[in-house]
Amino acid sequence: MRSAVRTSLLGSIVCIVALAVVAVAPRTSRAATCDTLSNPLYLQVGDTQLNLMRNLGRMLRDNTPEPITLVFTTSGSCTNIDNFYNHTAPITVDMQYVPSTAEDPAWDPALSPTLTCTPPGAGVFPDIGNSALFISSCTSQPPPATVALENGPIQAYVMAVPKASSQIAITFEEAYFVFGFGMAGMVMPWIDETQMFIRTITKSTLLTWAANIDVPGADWYGIRFDGSPSVVSALQNSTEPEAAIGILGAEVYDAGRSTLTELAYRAKDQYAAYFADSTSTSFDKQNVRDGHYTVWSPTVWMYNTTGSGGTPVNPAAKYVVDMIAGHPVTPTPTIDPDVAVARVGLVPDCAMRVQRQYDGGDLSLYQPATSCVCKFLSIVATTTCATCDVSTPCTTGVCRSGYCEDF
Repeated sequence: MRSAVRTSLLGSIVCIVALAVVAVAPRTSRAATCDTLSNPLYLQVGDTQLNLMRNLGRMLRDNTPEPITLVFTTSGSCTNIDNFYNHTAPITVDMQYVPSTAEDPAWDPALSPTLTCTPPGAGVFPDIGNSALFISSCTSQPPPATVALENGPIQAYVMAVPKASSQIAITFEEAYFVFGFGMAGMVMPWIDETQMFIRTITKSTLLTWAANIDVPGADWYGIRFDGSPSVVSALQNSTEPEAAIGILGAEVYDAGRSTLTELAYRAKDQYAAYFADSTSTSFDKQNVRDGHYTVWSPTVWMYNTTGSGGTPVNPAAKYVVDMIAGHPVTPTPTIDPDVAVARVGLVPDCAMRVQRQYDGGDLSLYQPATSCVCKFLSIVATTTCATCDVSTPCTTGVCRSGYCEDF
């Protein structure tokens, strides 16, 4: 069964921004050890954040007042939380980073592979950890006094099928029976459990969808993959495209739109199915921002503190987390981190108009302290907002980042 797909007045918006590709293998060339890099900052993040690491990492290498090398590895959100809370195990595997413009002027966040380095000594514990869903989905344990948490941009999640599939939408009920019962769910055409591509139990993609379709993550049917690129590859290479279906972070899907199709999703008690964006071809995340598309979580960013007054152990960690979260930072960067956030398919908090308190929870209206909708749309699509500057003030609203925002 297919749901009706609602379109919107923003359907004419066409994204002109090139998005990063996630399924690019790191280069084999490497620094001797990661600590030989310029001002290294170690991160353990979800693989849905790989595009952000590539884009923001390039920018930060070239940030004149405080150049920073993001040295990162990816793992499941729940694993990241546990390691950050409890120092479960140091990172000993090869880590990734991106070159500065001086090192490689031709390096492209959308196309070029990352570089690798080896952690020094017996490994490193991360300066920054990341969860791409509410902490409560992984643990009820409160954060230690030595860990600071900061909510960052919103991460949407989608169900996708190969381009050759004729399917265009899925409902809450269909998703419940497909992934909760597999072949026994009898929802055509998704009855082949070898063509249902999901994630392992610590991953935000699985746990967020689990909370939204009322099927516990451990009970899902399908082939479990550790990384998002493996789901993308399985969908792209499926020999049964009509039966194939997978779950992805929206920004992972955005980078693979040429070979994949997002299924519009009709949530429980809704009357129509919606894309994460206003249309199947736009990148504006309109339906996420206004609450029509319900499958999303905040990204949560963690850094170490002394436990006394929240003083960061590494000031550079707070500097980067504040950038990602959209907060003012000192020294003022010569880069615009909002561009990196928006271009990879994440939604800054200042562009959201709904909120929730836990994964799968009810949505409520939300007004951030300041709005950045106009700037966000100028990055990912087009905006009809009036422009402004010192000599051309806004007739209504507030001049911010060159646009007249509502507040």
